[in-house]
Parts: sequence; C-alpha cells; structure tokens
Amino acid sequence: MKFSFAFFFLLFSISTFSQKINSENYYDFYNNNIKNLKSKRLYTVWLNKLEASAILKEEMKNAGFEWLSDFRIVKINDEESVIAVCYSEKSKLGFVYESAHYANPKKESRAIKSLYKQDTGNDYSEKIVSINGDSKFIKIKDLPSHLQIIKEDIYWYQHTENPEDDKYLVTKQDMLAILREDIRKMISSFKK
Repeated sequence: MKFSFAFFFLLFSISTFSQKINSENYYDFYNNNIKNLKSKRLYTVWLNKLEASAILKEEMKNAGFEWLSDFRIVKINDEESVIAVCYSEKSKLGFVYESAHYANPKKESRAIKSLYKQDTGNDYSEKIVSINGDSKFIKIKDLPSHLQIIKEDIYWYQHTENPEDDKYLVTKQDMLAILREDIRKMISSFKK
C-alpha cells in the first residue's frame, strides 16, 4: 500500500512540475511555503513599469504597429489625460500601467479590469502638480477602449538564492512569456 501511494505521488509530482507554465496555470505554481525548496528565503517580485514599457514596445513593433513611444502623455479630452507606458500615435492604441499589487498573488486578479477600478470605480487616476505647488487629481471612470491597462498585480515571479528551486517556481522568464502572450491577445483586435 505504501509503495502504491508513493508511486502515485511521484507520478503526480512529475506531471505537475513538468507542465509548461502559461497564463492559464501559473497561479498553480505560486509557492508560499519554503519547505519544498533548498533555499531558506523565497522572494516574490512583480513586473515594473520600465520592463512593461520595453516589452510592450517590442511586441507592438513585431505586430506591425508604428510611431511607437513610451511614457507618452495622451490627452483624452480637455480635462483628462493619461500617461501611456507605450503608445502608437498612428494606430492610437496605448497601454497605461497600474502599479499596485496585493501582498500575495491572487488568481482572481486576472479576471478584473484593475485593482483601482475594483476599489474606487475608476479606471485611472493621476495627480498633476503645477510649478507653483497647486495640484489637481484626474480621475477617469472608464478609459477609451484603445487605452488598455497593464496590471502589475498579475505579472509576478518567484526566486530563491538556489537556482535548483526554479523548477518549482514561476520564474522571471515564465512571467515575461505570460506578459507577451497577454499583450499579443490584447493587440490582435486592433488595426495597425
């Protein structure tokens, strides 16, 4: 009996850790328990704005989008503008970056538009400061469809000091592949 249990556990472990990590299953690989790891410290890290901008620009260029710029102020109307981490002036398609995340990754976050929308009802907010010290908050309830949100919260990876642990974790390379996969899906319905 012990042998059959050990055999099935081994098969389950092999199949679980030999799976290809993708956008559908990567939360299954989130590890908040260092017992199975060789290292004593486990780090969870999220995508940053600069990485997102560079990858967005590369993916949009590869898909045929032109006149690309990063960190462009895009005016929506006389009162509202956003900072797009990547924007195609020719196609009028851009991405804003939501720099917020939970303490621990949550799979449900992939299904929501943004944490900010969930908390406030607005898609976007920005504080504009004038040189004389005055400030104004821009709050946008609904972004136009050609401005998409890249959520920091869903692009995370884990690492330790021991590279052998990588086979049990979502690595930075896995996370970047998921980001690229998501970007390709998002931009596929827009004209170049």
